[in-house]
Amino acid sequence: MKQIVVSAPGKIHLMGEHAVVYGKPALLSAVNLRTTVSLLEYTSFEILSDEPDEYIRHAVSVVCENLKKKIPPVRLIISSTILSGYHLGSSAAIAVSVVGALYYYLTNTWDLEKINALAYEVEKNMHGNPSGGDNTTVTYGGYVLYQKKSETEKVFEKLNFSMLKSLDHFYLIDTGRPKENTGFMVALVRKQYEKNPKKYSEFFDTNEKQVDRIVHALKTGDEKIIIDAIQKGEQTLEDMGVVSKKVKPLIRAIEKNGGAAKILGGGGKADGVGFLLCYSKEKEKMRKLSLEYGYAIKDVELGKEGVRLE
Repeated sequence: MKQIVVSAPGKIHLMGEHAVVYGKPALLSAVNLRTTVSLLEYTSFEILSDEPDEYIRHAVSVVCENLKKKIPPVRLIISSTILSGYHLGSSAAIAVSVVGALYYYLTNTWDLEKINALAYEVEKNMHGNPSGGDNTTVTYGGYVLYQKKSETEKVFEKLNFSMLKSLDHFYLIDTGRPKENTGFMVALVRKQYEKNPKKYSEFFDTNEKQVDRIVHALKTGDEKIIIDAIQKGEQTLEDMGVVSKKVKPLIRAIEKNGGAAKILGGGGKADGVGFLLCYSKEKEKMRKLSLEYGYAIKDVELGKEGVRLE
């Protein structure tokens, strides 16, 4: 019995979420959480997964329609350590890993460019008008500078550097799953942008500057710039209205204690915002602060490998 196993990482936005929808660059990183798809030849098509069948079936349909083939009799077994709805790229990881496994099964070809393009089509079903940054980061891994100049012109650069040990102080703080999905939050910003394009364009310009600063700081080891850039970027996201009142006090407390924290994607309006990305050398202090506000903190590794055949 033929078996193919493919895994893909989760991702975070270091900077540039929301602004990336408006043609600005975003800095993303693959992280040490993965979705794994096992494809086995079977008597009929079957999905075994805790994830929504509809989205997985859509991914399968996109591949088969592109290749002009019928859905094959295979069993897809999907497992994941990426929490769904927390802005960690869970849908992108599913899209990329399912597309990768099925495309390889049907063509015996491992083509990252093709996998990424098809995964982007799948993501449209989930998010409506995604930038494409999530699936690109999940596909290629590492650190990615991504910019969607138009629907037909998307450019990205995989940054070739490793995290300096002196900067390896990033953490995730679980504020709870947002009540709103990414599509809702993107539409919310779009509505506000159309009301006040000048003001929101200034937010996006500020985000672009912080992307450049963080890239430089990661390469040179400048911790002060990382903290300042994250703080400035987070402020623009709060000004956009995508950070709930519930988590702002914790973010201010982290800043007061010499660190920085920001949302990781769409954000949240009414309750939690998913995971916050926190930077601080004082992990124990950050842990105590998080606990004071009722949240758990955990380590995260950045710059991890993209989609791969296991």
